[in-house]
Amino acid sequence: MNNEIDFFIINPFEEIKEKTQELYLQNKKIAYNILIESLCIPDPLDLFEEDNIFLYGLNCDGDSDFIEIKDYQYKFKKTSFFDFNSKSIKNSLENYYDNYNIKVTKLFRDDKTYYIELTK
Repeated sequence: MNNEIDFFIINPFEEIKEKTQELYLQNKKIAYNILIESLCIPDPLDLFEEDNIFLYGLNCDGDSDFIEIKDYQYKFKKTSFFDFNSKSIKNSLENYYDNYNIKVTKLFRDDKTYYIELTK
């Protein structure tokens, strides 16, 4: 008897690969792309009338804060992406809106709503 201690013998020559972290990172990337796609407005020039500024608000209150991915049990929060990846989000949006000669002037937060200011 081994006093209820389990021993695992690992072969040092076998490659052990962690799949959980890889799966998480793949799905985080998918969630990020879903968020960016939701912020890319088709035909954004139609939004501008006399004013050269358009303010796009994204409500992140309650359930609207979550990005769900099919066949993945965890949800990603939009607010986490904005809080920790705002520079990357702004760069991705600038790449999209540059095609329309629109500048992403700022990203900011007011309580549970994130705003993106677009300038023509």
